[in-house]
Amino acid sequence: MLSLKMYGHIHMMKTNQMPLNMKEELYMDVLRDSVTYCVPAGLHDWAVKTLRSATTGEKKMAALETLIKVCVAEGCFWEGINAIDRVISNPDMTEHRSRLLFLAGEMSAGLNEYDKATGYYARSLACPIRTEDQHIATVTKLGFCNLYRQDFKEAEEWSRWAIKLESHSWEAWKNLGVSLEHQHQIQEAFLAYYKAVFLSRGRAVPVMHFVRLCRRYPGMVPEIGGLRAGIYREYRIVL
Repeated sequence: MLSLKMYGHIHMMKTNQMPLNMKEELYMDVLRDSVTYCVPAGLHDWAVKTLRSATTGEKKMAALETLIKVCVAEGCFWEGINAIDRVISNPDMTEHRSRLLFLAGEMSAGLNEYDKATGYYARSLACPIRTEDQHIATVTKLGFCNLYRQDFKEAEEWSRWAIKLESHSWEAWKNLGVSLEHQHQIQEAFLAYYKAVFLSRGRAVPVMHFVRLCRRYPGMVPEIGGLRAGIYREYRIVL
């Protein structure tokens, strides 16, 4: 149950309702179906063999990245975590530590273990060696994790940080919209969802969030230049 101190009137609105199902709220099945990899026959065995025999950090990382893609495609997230655990302490993987922790977060998220995923992402963010893209991706993922954990204020803060780092990230705008919606800031959520739809060029998930918000709160979303009608008309195929 949401804290009255933290969420005020939102608590009172939710008290007599069913607990939130964040898997449905975040369209998790649609998100996962949108991540597809073509996995040639034998790629798994090649990646495992190469990872064991690789003599440099770069070769190990390349083989591990391939294995992780196979794990995502086949839903073998535990195998991915175990593979990361076997190499993360190697001295020649020090410069790849941020990426390894990020991938461990991805595997934990695949298992719906978002508390663990949050820990991995936070540790990744704390690494002194990381790329700018890695930094942005990690901040965005922390926003999503906190949505799943129903810490909507924390999710808002991470999402705003991600947008500050990369203003064209549709995922960050979508996450911001969810965090605002569940703090009952409906007009701001509407605009964040619209931004996500626009930047994603009509990806299914931001469109679905946008349309659901309009249906949930009729009369509360703003009328701005026919935005709602335009979204319904242009992206009805994904609904």
